Amino acid sequence: MIQQIRVTVNGESYELEVPAHRTLLDFLRKDLELMGTKSGCETGDCGACTVLLDGRPINSCLVLAVEADGKDVLTVEGLAHGLELHPLQEAFIEHGAVQCGYCTPGMLLSAQGPAG
Repeated sequence: MIQQIRVTVNGESYELEVPAHRTLLDFLRKDLELMGTKSGCETGDCGACTVLLDGRPINSCLVLAVEADGKDVLTVEGLAHGLELHPLQEAFIEHGAVQCGYCTPGMLLSAQGPAG
């Protein structure tokens, strides 16, 4: 089954048809070609796929794209403003917190979201 969704991602509005079973992770990567959100465990344990949904950190591998209908999504691509990095990104660089970098986008969004 295909469903129409309206979602705002990184401040830009989209209205697209998606399969009802498509995860938000796959929607971001395949439909919007935003590759910053990573697929890790696909069971919600690792956090590599973390994005903010209406300001709250969620595992995008566990949320269906249709659940984001009418909501705001922030990915790591939306943290920076043009060439100016977000203060969290600057802090990660300054303190060498990037390691291999694969899960860094998820860590950044987890740190950006509200606690609890």
